[in-house]
Amino acid sequence: MNERGQSHVSHPAAVSPKWDLTIRGLDEDGLKAVQAILNTARFEAREVLFRETEPSDRLFVIREGRVRLYQTRENGSEFTFGICASGTILGLAALVLNRPSVLSGQAIDKVTVSVIRRADFFRCMQAVPKLQANVLELLAMLALESIERSVPMALDLASARLGSILLRLAKPAATNLEKSRCEVVGLSQEELGKMIGASRTWVGLTLGEFERRGLLTKTRGRLTIPDAALLAKAVAELQNADK
Repeated sequence: MNERGQSHVSHPAAVSPKWDLTIRGLDEDGLKAVQAILNTARFEAREVLFRETEPSDRLFVIREGRVRLYQTRENGSEFTFGICASGTILGLAALVLNRPSVLSGQAIDKVTVSVIRRADFFRCMQAVPKLQANVLELLAMLALESIERSVPMALDLASARLGSILLRLAKPAATNLEKSRCEVVGLSQEELGKMIGASRTWVGLTLGEFERRGLLTKTRGRLTIPDAALLAKAVAELQNADK
């Protein structure tokens, strides 16, 4: 379901440095022009926003929730490239180049996004030259970030990738008395396996090893990480051990 964005122009800019970069330096007329092309769309948890190889004519700005970016391999396994939070811009390169997306995007939680159609986006850039310069800078930044994020993860041991994914997925615990305590809720071992290209059985065994080491505790539908810093240290040790 889509609906025209509200009239104020400040809210989208407040949720992410990347969106701030897109509209940085725009005057009031430029901000209004951008706001006029924003539409709101909502997705349920696990719903796919876009799929790799399919034509891309929309740009997404995450307003609430998280989105997993992944690629499906020839054998059907999935490799997760990143977990994107509020404010992240998705699909910019594919939209600018008018090419199919190379990644798929799936909602982890309930997700609300601002959506911009390709034709509206290009019309707006022609009308607002400063927007063109900002988009060019953003594309360069996204390219560097993509390399920095995905290459090390692709080379890591599977156990390190699992630990990294858990840290990215984790949210503060509902009864959080310590800032380091967080949890991953509502994801099955099979889903975690898809995120790192491993089997459900392997994920279960590795989570069991993490639990034995005191890095997390498992209950039905919930993984509790008592100390995120301790898990991050363990991940770093696994990454270094593979060098």
